[in-house]
Amino acid sequence: MLKVWRVQLDDPAHLHPSRLAWLDQKETNRWQCLRKDAHRYAAAHTALRSILASELMCLPSDIQYLQNPWGKSWLRQGLQFSLSHSGGLALIALQPDVPLGVDIELSSKDTDISWFSQCWSPAELKRMQQPLSPEQALRLWVRKEAVLKALGRGLNLPMSQVVLPLGQAQRMRAITACEGQNALWHLYDLDVGQGQLAALASRRHYRPEALRVLDYLI
Repeated sequence: MLKVWRVQLDDPAHLHPSRLAWLDQKETNRWQCLRKDAHRYAAAHTALRSILASELMCLPSDIQYLQNPWGKSWLRQGLQFSLSHSGGLALIALQPDVPLGVDIELSSKDTDISWFSQCWSPAELKRMQQPLSPEQALRLWVRKEAVLKALGRGLNLPMSQVVLPLGQAQRMRAITACEGQNALWHLYDLDVGQGQLAALASRRHYRPEALRVLDYLI
C-alpha cells in the first residue's frame, strides 16, 4: 500500500511551540525568512516530521535529512518520501526503498495557457490535435512535476524531457530522458478535492485500491 497524507495547513495547532521545536536549523531559517505563507511552510514541515517519525519509530526532532546534488531531501533509512503544498493544502507521500514524487497545484480560472509553452516534448506536441484548455495543461504540468520530483531533479531538468500520456486514465506511464538514459514511471492522478489537482509518480506499480489518501490529524 502507498500512503498519501492530506494536510490542512491553516490549522493553528501546527504552530504550537513544541512542534516548531522539531525543525532543524535550516528549516527554521527558511520559515523565519519567508514573507509569504511562512506559517504554511512550518505546518507542512512539522507534519512531515511527525509522519516520518511515526513510520521510523523515533522522535520528530531526530529526523536528519540529507540532500542530493539538486536539493532533494532523503533519509539514510531507505524510506522514500515526497512533499508538495499549494494554498492551504499539502500532500505527503511515503513508500519504502523505491523513488516517488507527488505534486499538488491549485486549479485556477486565471491559469494562462502560455505559461506551459516550453514544457511539452516534441512527441506530445505531435499528439496534440487541438489546443489544451488551461485545466488540461495544468493537469499535465502536475503530472510532469510529480515525475521530476520522483527522479530527484525537480525543475533542474526541463519538463520537455518528461513524456506523458495526454488522456485521463486509471493507469498511466511516463518516460523521462536524462543524461542519455530513459526511465519508465508509473503515474497516478489523485483526487484530493478542494479545487486542487494532484498526481503521484513511482517506479512501483500499484492497483487503484492500494493508493490511499489519508487525512493527517494533529
